[in-house]
Amino acid sequence: MATMTARSMGAAATRFLRPKYAVFAAIAAMALVVLHKDRVIADPADPIWDHYRPFAWWLIPHGIAGLVVLLLGASQFSDRLRRRLPRHRLVGRIYVGAVLVLVPIGVLIEAIKYSHGIASLKLLVATSGFGTLLLIATAMGLAMARRHRLAPHRRWMTRSYAIGLVFLTGRTVDHIPLLTRLTTWPSDMLESHHVSDLWMYVALSLAAAQVAIWWQARRPRATPARQR
Repeated sequence: MATMTARSMGAAATRFLRPKYAVFAAIAAMALVVLHKDRVIADPADPIWDHYRPFAWWLIPHGIAGLVVLLLGASQFSDRLRRRLPRHRLVGRIYVGAVLVLVPIGVLIEAIKYSHGIASLKLLVATSGFGTLLLIATAMGLAMARRHRLAPHRRWMTRSYAIGLVFLTGRTVDHIPLLTRLTTWPSDMLESHHVSDLWMYVALSLAAAQVAIWWQARRPRATPARQR
């Protein structure tokens, strides 16, 4: 009995030490950092609103769509959550819809910032490229799902979610001095060549996605049940 209990505890510990849970924890930590540091947005009297005022109303749908992408994207990579949310296809369609709202509004916001002299042209170009990559990855994931090619579907949605995390990653680095110092050199190098450092985060996100895809391929997976 004691041996069985020890084995059960060991299996539970191994399950919670999987890299997937470390990634989820890191995403949650980044979200908390950004929410804590950006809480001043809730105060209309804060001077930062001088920066946000030209596009303030666009932040609402943009923020809601980003939150939906963040939460639903994470849920699709958890087997346990997928069992508790059996309508995987419906959740996936909502995710795709949120991306279709998130990207054009994000580009529009950067265009407004550029027109008001708040943001540079290179940031507008980088945001447009970043958004295009997110749309392509999401569209490929949707196309693979419609063809019932589940393995490519999972790979493309992994890339889509990784790209979608770029904003959260960049904001976290901006708010943590140690991370800011670590990225100063590549950021300055890109900026000195008139290239936005946003591309650095996009490249890192795609590299992280490929590592995740490689890790998923190494793990034996049970045959998935047909989704409704």
